[in-house]
Amino acid sequence: MKIICMGDSITYGFGLPDLSKRWSDLVSARTGHTLINRGVSGDTTGGMLARCQTQVFHQAPDAMVLLGGINDISITGQYRPVCANVVAICRQAELLSIPVILGVPLPIFPADMCSPEWDPEQDMARTAALGEQYAHWIRHYAADKHLPLADFRSPFLRPDGTVDRSLFQDGLHPTEEGHRRMADVLCRVLAERF
Repeated sequence: MKIICMGDSITYGFGLPDLSKRWSDLVSARTGHTLINRGVSGDTTGGMLARCQTQVFHQAPDAMVLLGGINDISITGQYRPVCANVVAICRQAELLSIPVILGVPLPIFPADMCSPEWDPEQDMARTAALGEQYAHWIRHYAADKHLPLADFRSPFLRPDGTVDRSLFQDGLHPTEEGHRRMADVLCRVLAERF
């Protein structure tokens, strides 16, 4: 199978010294499927919607993984516009018979880890709360539309629901172990649904 992974820095593998350790590459190595990484650091779902025309749809993949939205939320302070972009991507893919695997975004660990250099005026606690609402919406949308769901969020939470900070480089981007856990999630989805 050829699977295109559309996303932002989490998909790109920001901060990893070896990009062969990012989740898409790990899944490819484990399954033998061809996963094409189209992650762009800092991208929004609006950017992904535009990029889908040339980087996904024309390549006629067997499936695509869509993971993004936190950059939109941190820029706009809203999550509803993200939902509209996700719906648009899914509808366009459906018209082309390209199955979409929706990724549930990672939690944000806002306390002392997120770098103030990114945006010193950013309220990371608010972004984290909106990200949680967006993750809830993604789960419901996938269930309503019968879309495969890659719950990348759950492996980053402890049994009591708190975020496991050891899996983050900086509060947003996963460590190598975090990417390994994300790969575990997608491998399970591919085995069950494809």
